[in-house]
Amino acid sequence: MPIRTCIVIPAYNEEHAIEHTIDDYRNEFPDATIVVIDNNSSDRTGALAAAKLESGGGCLLVETRQGKGAAIKAGLSRIDAEIYVMADGDGTYPASDARRLVDKMLRERCDMVVGDRISGGTYMAQNTRAGHSAGNKFLTRYISSLAGQRYADVLSGLRVMSRPFVSALDIRSSGFQLETELNIVAAYMRAKVVEMPIAYLPRPEGSQSKLNTFRDGFRIIWFAALNWIAFYPLSAFGLLAGAALFVSALLGSWVIYVFVSTGLLPYPSTALAAAVAGLVGLQSLFTGMSLRVTGRTARRRDVARMVEMRRKWNASLDGLE
Repeated sequence: MPIRTCIVIPAYNEEHAIEHTIDDYRNEFPDATIVVIDNNSSDRTGALAAAKLESGGGCLLVETRQGKGAAIKAGLSRIDAEIYVMADGDGTYPASDARRLVDKMLRERCDMVVGDRISGGTYMAQNTRAGHSAGNKFLTRYISSLAGQRYADVLSGLRVMSRPFVSALDIRSSGFQLETELNIVAAYMRAKVVEMPIAYLPRPEGSQSKLNTFRDGFRIIWFAALNWIAFYPLSAFGLLAGAALFVSALLGSWVIYVFVSTGLLPYPSTALAAAVAGLVGLQSLFTGMSLRVTGRTARRRDVARMVEMRRKWNASLDGLE
């Protein structure tokens, strides 16, 4: 009996690539259900995808909320499966690589297997837009540091996810912050994430990237920072507390030095600033500690729930293989 697999393909103005993408994944995954999400395309993407899906099974969804995150959320919530494959509709991620990622998941029972475009060098060779490669490197290091786990390619659009991991997701991002959210949530849930080198193919003629280097880059950075504060409050508030207490100690030592040396109190505003900085530092420290205590209980509950779902998922796969 084949393992239930769902291929989720978001598409926005991809009339030049969507048919080839569907055919590629249908050939590699003949038993899988293919779900294409038309995200307000203004070209023939929806019509071409509908014709392909009608002849071979699957379904076309229309997501009016603009953004990749909203499209993927709609796709993941439509079909019940054991394994979910997320791939872009632009034809840049070959289905043969997705098959290797699925095989990796089945062998090692990972929670998420990510296609690494960077290690093989194909992404750098194909991506000619200024700033994209440098931005990807920066964001990879930035998000890896926030998540506390080293990643090679945090923005990859080819991902294979297990049923337990998808069930634990509550996608909040609407746009290209999606991949960032998946990585940070995986770190928070202590999920097993594996990266595998993949090829990154050139876009077909007429297809263009929807990612804006600076606008979307800033959104990703801001979104990652907010999630870091939410999931790891002591680290975030601890940095603020350390900075405030350092300023307080610096200003306070100056006030004390002048008073001991001259017997006079320097500018009153300096002493006031030292006191305010000290209060801010202490308040930040206690806030971070309080949020960590309450958050740790919630995290243990979430991780335990995912472990239970993973146990059932493994039993289900053992019965199918």
